[in-house]
Amino acid sequence: MRIKLLQCGDLHLDAPFTSLADTDNVGIDSKPEQRRNDLKLVLSRIVDTAVAHQVDLLLICGDLYEHGCTRRSTFHYVCDIFKGIADIPVLIIPGNHDPLVPGSYYSDFKWPPNVHILSDSENFFEHKDGTRVYGSLPPVGSLDHSFINILMYHGTLDMPFSTNAFAPISSLELEAYGFDYCALGHFHTQIDGAGPGRRIFNAGSPEPLGFDEEGHHGVIIATVEKETDGCNTKELKGQSSIRADFLELCTRRFISLDVPVTGCLDSEQAAIRISSHMEQAGTYEDLYKITMLGYAFQGLKFDTDLIGDFLKGKAFYIKLIDNTAPEYDFESIAEEPGLRGLFVRKMLDKALEATDTEEKALIMQALYYGMEAIDEGKVCV
Repeated sequence: MRIKLLQCGDLHLDAPFTSLADTDNVGIDSKPEQRRNDLKLVLSRIVDTAVAHQVDLLLICGDLYEHGCTRRSTFHYVCDIFKGIADIPVLIIPGNHDPLVPGSYYSDFKWPPNVHILSDSENFFEHKDGTRVYGSLPPVGSLDHSFINILMYHGTLDMPFSTNAFAPISSLELEAYGFDYCALGHFHTQIDGAGPGRRIFNAGSPEPLGFDEEGHHGVIIATVEKETDGCNTKELKGQSSIRADFLELCTRRFISLDVPVTGCLDSEQAAIRISSHMEQAGTYEDLYKITMLGYAFQGLKFDTDLIGDFLKGKAFYIKLIDNTAPEYDFESIAEEPGLRGLFVRKMLDKALEATDTEEKALIMQALYYGMEAIDEGKVCV
């Protein structure tokens, strides 16, 4: 037997993206609204990919949308998209951001006939080709191994579990159930064949949602094959194999860059250097967090507003952080009479006495902050 599936999850349709809000653009031109549209576009690409790869099943492993934020128009958009693939069953499990509760789209609204919301009340979906897909964990030992058995699960895998962890489980616990393929959601990064049997997969979020989600984002196309001769009992599991391929589908990427600007004579030179680093790292469609590092000539303050204006149009979104320090000639200052010289001499002596590099770095940071306080009357941290 053989089944081919597309696995995705964690789209978070209609996520607010409040961190991208600005006063320059509002309404349909605002960055948050454009990002919400990106999420709908990636769902359309997911469906197109399912058709192009001729999959038998489309699995959405939780957090399809944001409960409490999702508009009725978005729900209708999703339904129209799924109606376009009437021959492909779309299996959805609720997550922690889109729970199956009274008043939710899962419980109170009509979905297209090919869409199945799996929950505790619907134990599994049975495909005509001999596959059963479970939306919740059955009792251990209850699977019929004459089928290809697939689990959809939204939860925390193989992490130090705390009271805040959502649906925590270990890969060893999952393996004990005997599933041929485990399709997970909740993590926004990929999991490629976890567990002793390498049967646990997570596609991550198909469109990244923040700077903690850098890298490639998309879906998994997986083919599960199983030899079931003589495996019509719960004791005999049969031999199954998995081929899983990751396909990148995201519109934009989040990119964090550390850019050294030591030696730049003014803000324009710093902007040109940052622009060069951006061109090497990504495209104008991406979102960047730029941290400026190094030293600024004494008396020079980099103008992040001017730099931001220079870079506007070179990226979808840019966040600038100035972590530069003023460039001081400490040897000369140490020869000065008065407070500046005394402070520098004391701090340099402490740096020489430091027992490790971490302690020395902390002392030198304190030295820069102290000089800034003496010269400027304040410290910008």
